[in-house]
Amino acid sequence: MNHIFEYGDVLKLKAACAEHFPDHVHFHDGCGGQYFSLDESNGALRDLICEYFSSAGFQADFSEDGTIFTVSEK
Repeated sequence: MNHIFEYGDVLKLKAACAEHFPDHVHFHDGCGGQYFSLDESNGALRDLICEYFSSAGFQADFSEDGTIFTVSEK
């Protein structure tokens, strides 16, 4: 099941990513659900995001091209 984020949680993720990468993490929230996207695939940023969520008991699930992800409970 995908986790539902409050905007404060999203800002914490964005700040954690911005500490190490100039890439932007975009948050999309609509009737179809929530998801995140990156402007381009970045393996190191992807690893940071996976670690970030794993330490909180969640799992980041990336699209095949590595630019879109959702977060689910482990």
